Amino acid sequence: IAELANASGIAGMCGGQALDLAAEGQRITLDALERIHRHKTGALIRAAVRLGALSAGDKGRNTLPILDRYAESIGLAFQVQDDILDVVGDTATLGKRQGADQQLGKSTYPALLGLEQARNKARDLIEDARQSLHQLAAQSLDTSALEALANYIIQRDK
Repeated sequence: IAELANASGIAGMCGGQALDLAAEGQRITLDALERIHRHKTGALIRAAVRLGALSAGDKGRNTLPILDRYAESIGLAFQVQDDILDVVGDTATLGKRQGADQQLGKSTYPALLGLEQARNKARDLIEDARQSLHQLAAQSLDTSALEALANYIIQRDK
């Protein structure tokens, strides 16, 4: 319960949302954007991954540092991909109006980095996540579900 409470409270999603709202209409740095998304999307994804590991008992606890790195990478990659889709996706597929972030005056990865560099960043983050999984696989742990999640994040179109 503490994991989920921390991830959803001021140190997590709520704090990230407050930062996000404060940043609307302002041009912020890449570091500030990442801070927002590490708190919002990243904190909840990290909690989900950690809760899975913690439910495995001691064996899971030993993997937490590696899983934290994995979760932080896919959490940011998810948001980078979301920002990319806001630029290149279509409204029918996305389920939200394309360009909504720009209309709200939100800083996004494509706005700060350009579309191609944002794509590169998403790929780099997924590669970091995969490197974490290689460490777990070296311990004879099945990482196929986590690998599938990383692949989904980078390949999703909505």
